[in-house]
Amino acid sequence: MKFSQSFEITKWDQAAYDEAGTIQLGRAGVGKTFTGGELEGTSTAELLMAGTADGPAAYTALERFTGTLGGRKGSFVMLHGATADQNGAPGTIVAAEGDLAGLTGTVLYEHTEDGAPRITVDYELP
Repeated sequence: MKFSQSFEITKWDQAAYDEAGTIQLGRAGVGKTFTGGELEGTSTAELLMAGTADGPAAYTALERFTGTLGGRKGSFVMLHGATADQNGAPGTIVAAEGDLAGLTGTVLYEHTEDGAPRITVDYELP
């Protein structure tokens, strides 16, 4: 099953951990809330990022969603990331538990034309 929905970023705690040279490495703890669609719940993510004087260069993240997907309660973990030259951030569902055990699929994080964050999930449940 495939769907797209918007979400809200509710937390962004970012800090640098390596500022040597012109490339900065950082991490961010990110919180999100998903409502009004197939996903109902919250997620927490840890992002590792690289940036230059020209702006962001790349990130990778592990994120856990907790709530309901298609009415089934549980949690799942996604691995996603992107480089600055990509239009979206693709990822994969890597683990799931509760009523979502056995969940497989992909995710794609993007921003709409007006800048709103959006996720597209293409998944299968046993």
